[in-house]
Amino acid sequence: MIVPRIAEAKAHQLLGSFKSLAIMGPRQSGKTTLARHCFPEKPYVSLENPIYRK
Repeated sequence: MIVPRIAEAKAHQLLGSFKSLAIMGPRQSGKTTLARHCFPEKPYVSLENPIYRK
């Protein structure tokens, strides 16, 4: 069972009030997963250089 994150509700709330939303945190903490889960209709673009991806 997947439990909704507290951040998910907050992200939807904030995006209702602002034009953009920044999700910040340490590496590999689920920022991209959260963003793609909350907003699947939005386009996803990675600015990470493919050479450095693992």
